[in-house]
Amino acid sequence: MRFPRLERTTGRNPSSASDYPAEPQPDDAPPVSDPLPRTSGTDWRRFALVAAVAAVLAAAVAGTTTAVALPVSFSVAGSSFQVSAEHLHGKGAVQFAAFTRDASGSNHPVAVAGINSASMSQLCESSVAHTPFGSVTLTIRSGDTEPVIARNLVLDLDHLDGDLRFGHAELGRDAGELDAVPGVHGTPGAFGQQAQTLDIDGMRLTSWSVTAGSFDLRGARMSVRGGDHPCF
Repeated sequence: MRFPRLERTTGRNPSSASDYPAEPQPDDAPPVSDPLPRTSGTDWRRFALVAAVAAVLAAAVAGTTTAVALPVSFSVAGSSFQVSAEHLHGKGAVQFAAFTRDASGSNHPVAVAGINSASMSQLCESSVAHTPFGSVTLTIRSGDTEPVIARNLVLDLDHLDGDLRFGHAELGRDAGELDAVPGVHGTPGAFGQQAQTLDIDGMRLTSWSVTAGSFDLRGARMSVRGGDHPCF
């Protein structure tokens, strides 16, 4: 008895459809459709844009926590951001007027505020980016129990609301001779003021930039949401 000759396969699955010749189809047979159409519920272009914006915003906010304690010497973003706190207590504070420049070369008048050391409770920081697909808000909030501790803090303020208390204040001091915060002073001859202590209740401020020698947030939470969701 003769047995049929067996052909050796080379790693292919003999049960797969590609190992058998295709069955002939009649000329009038309808085309075979893909049984698993490729569909997706995600607009990947929108996802990529939102993710990129969120990454840029996160990098910008993270940068404010590690910058050196000097008045801003870099080009700021084209929009300001918001910071709020239930209470701020600072030791050693200075303030004077100046200008800050954005990446397009435009100058913005600011009130430079420097604080040697500060503690803040219930801190919120938010930045809104406007994209072709709508607005995206990056928000960072501090923990509920531990205060935020900042050292050599410098802010380029656009607006500030709150109840302020100065201890041992000196108003009208030459901005070039301010010394309550080492290295932070204004143009000689310009108006300046400083105090040994500063307390702000219900702080609401808009700033173009924040730099600090250190910025410690324990139990912080960061979120990114579509739409405008500022701190206040």
